[in-house]
This record gives sequence, structure tokens and C-alpha cells, in this order.
Amino acid sequence: MGMRTLRSTLLALTAVAAVSFAYPAKANLIQNGGFENGEAFWTFFGGSVQGTFNGVPPHSGSLQAVLGNDFVQQMLTLAVGTTYHVEFFLAATNFTQPGVVHVAVQGMANQVIAIGGNQSYTEYSFDFTATQSSGFLQFFPVIDINSSILLDDVSVEPAGVGVPDGGTTVSLLGCALVGLAGLRRRLGC
Repeated sequence: MGMRTLRSTLLALTAVAAVSFAYPAKANLIQNGGFENGEAFWTFFGGSVQGTFNGVPPHSGSLQAVLGNDFVQQMLTLAVGTTYHVEFFLAATNFTQPGVVHVAVQGMANQVIAIGGNQSYTEYSFDFTATQSSGFLQFFPVIDINSSILLDDVSVEPAGVGVPDGGTTVSLLGCALVGLAGLRRRLGC
């Protein structure tokens, strides 16, 4: 490998590293959060995965979980002491009376979401701190027998992980460009 090739390779690797720091990968612990692979990675106790249901299409993609008085869960592997952000979308159809949806991280968090009637997809979220190394994320509606809850786009991520805001991204990219210019001058390419 010649000196010029080595310089070009180092310059390219530095550019890739700079972009990686500016745009870190999301760390979603949920597998198949949009149900696009059917029931894979989830355990259903009743309910099913379907496309458009009672005229309500999935929040995204082509499939969604449809639950009555059933529940669905997925095992999470967690780091004790880490705070996690749970996010998901719920819709409701055929409601004749109010109901609730219990969303729990087994032994660590429990959220109760009141559903007053039919609703299009609505985003919900909450944070919890892991007190054990694993637990099930569970969705359990308590609703009228003819009603249905639709669930889609579930994610659980360590809080604070994800794409930085625009100001952080610009300053990181600015520093990276200054570093690249200095490296380029140093290597003479």
C-alpha cells in the first residue's frame, strides 16, 4: 500500500468516524416492533397480527397487532440502573364504553391508559429505570368484549440515545470538518 493510498484510506476512515459520531444508531430493544414479521419475537395470548382492521390501517407498514381482552408481550434484556424510554402507538375501534390498556414492564413499570372511545392512532410514551436485568414488556387491554385495541410501532430505547438535535449535529459536523481539514493538510492530500 503506497503512502498516497494510506493517506486516502485514513482520510476516508476519519470521515466515516465523524459521521458516526454525529448520527449515532438508535438502540431499540424491541424486535419486530411494527409487527411486519407477524408474531415473530412476540408472545400472543389471544389477539392476532393483521393489516387494515375495521377500516383502520396500521400506523406504519402493512401489519399491526389487534387485541381484545388479550395480551401480548416481549422479553427485554436490560442494564440495571439504566433509564429506558418506551414508545408505542394505539388506536381503538368498535368502542361502546370506555376501557383501559395496561402497559407494563414486568416488576418495573405500569402505565394505565384510559381509552374513552374510538380513536385513530395516538402516540404514547413513558420512561422507567431498570431494577432487574430482564422483564417482559406487556400490553393488556381491559375493554368491552366487542371493542379492539390496535398496537403498532413499539420501541424501547435507553433514554437519551438517538439522533442528536440539530444544534449538536451541526457543532459535531463542524468539529469533524475542521479535523478533516487539519488531517488533510498534515497528510498532504
